[in-house]
Amino acid sequence: EIKAVGVEFTSDVDGVFHNVSINQLSQRSEVILSAGTIGSNQLLLLSGIGPSQELKELNITVLLDLPFVGKGISDPPLASVNLESPKPLPSVSVQVAGILDDSQLYIEGLSYSIDNNATNRQYIGLIGSKVAFPLSRGELRINSTDPKVTPSVQYNYLSDPFDLEKCMLGVRVMANLTATKSFQEYKFTSTDNSSTFQFLGPALPQNQSNNEDLANFCRDTLGSFFHYHGGCHIGSVVDEKYRVNGVNNLRVVDGSIYKDSPGTNPQATTMMLG
Repeated sequence: EIKAVGVEFTSDVDGVFHNVSINQLSQRSEVILSAGTIGSNQLLLLSGIGPSQELKELNITVLLDLPFVGKGISDPPLASVNLESPKPLPSVSVQVAGILDDSQLYIEGLSYSIDNNATNRQYIGLIGSKVAFPLSRGELRINSTDPKVTPSVQYNYLSDPFDLEKCMLGVRVMANLTATKSFQEYKFTSTDNSSTFQFLGPALPQNQSNNEDLANFCRDTLGSFFHYHGGCHIGSVVDEKYRVNGVNNLRVVDGSIYKDSPGTNPQATTMMLG
């Protein structure tokens, strides 16, 4: 029988390791792991819970062979475009966000100035398209037995054709937005009186029917909303009450238990787990 009995930790200040043990006399005493998608997977692996072969390669004593720890990591990818503005824009964060039911995309816009102290402030507007329910999956592996060493995470963004197709659709939506009347006031007028957008970084593809250009734009502007999840999926690593399979007194309660993204920012969903 494998039982979680406590936590060993250290601070960055003194580097001294400390141990905190749960009350062995109480049946309700448990270790609740809520270190996030990266941290929870890493700590399970460092504790000897995970794919046995990977643990043996680092000379970690295998307490429990759970082959799916760290597997199925996912992060909704973001394609975005930055537009310079000829006029001041409010330096605020996200004000408007929308989810398109037919395309399962997340569109949001924001604006900011590059340097608030500059005499001539440069205003930038950002339009982002997020693939809200990606099918691409990756994995997390540890490279060291030192908990301070950052794990290796491979998200395999856009590796599933579905994700790339949805990203391309999002780019088309972004192009359609910039073609609306409301966006024309953000164009710059040149000496010949023609008006064009000025892009900071890759420009939106001009030919929206050219799939190769759209796909390249998705790859060239690939980013993240940092909504990664997975690795401790319900069923394969924890049960429906978040208890780690095969281990007593240990639960994982954070975004690592999700197999699929909630679609929007997962913060509220994650908070409700508790």
